[in-house]
Amino acid sequence: MPQEPTIRGVFVKSHIRALEKERGAQGIEDLRRRFNKSIEFGNTDNVPVRYEIELLEKIVEVLAGHILPDKERELEAGRLHFRNFTTTPLWAIVSSMFGSDPKSLLMQSSTIAGRVFRGVEFTSEDAGERTMRIVMRNNDYPMEHFQGFFDELLKQCGVSGYVEAYKHTDNAYEYVIAWSEPHIKVESH
Repeated sequence: MPQEPTIRGVFVKSHIRALEKERGAQGIEDLRRRFNKSIEFGNTDNVPVRYEIELLEKIVEVLAGHILPDKERELEAGRLHFRNFTTTPLWAIVSSMFGSDPKSLLMQSSTIAGRVFRGVEFTSEDAGERTMRIVMRNNDYPMEHFQGFFDELLKQCGVSGYVEAYKHTDNAYEYVIAWSEPHIKVESH
């Protein structure tokens, strides 16, 4: 039986810090009421992914001010997950090494995930000049979560594109991520 998927506490704490920055003490109090579990995590704690999912989805509700339909909440939680990831020291290292090239970043997803998660498997495959295929196994995230995560990554890289998500029969999720060339502004004189 595969091990329970976990995420390092430092990444979970990034979600709580972002909410506090945006909504202050009242946002944290709203989160505590909705989450109904401790929101205290150590940086090196291995937090069950299912806790992180619930926490992120509750933060999305706090930010929206109301309950969202499941699919929308799951996509928004994934987008928020990526935005919060960009505030971590690991992102500073990753972005300094790979810049804003989506292919370079996505090709490293297994290595990056190895620093963030325990028990979650990511595999990356080059599927064309501006297309990547990522397969995730042994994770508790809803399929739409990482669809939103990868969509936000494309935005961060300054490209437009799309993310298609598929569920495999072996309970794996496949994401096909495609984008266009970045728009280069040409100044006319």
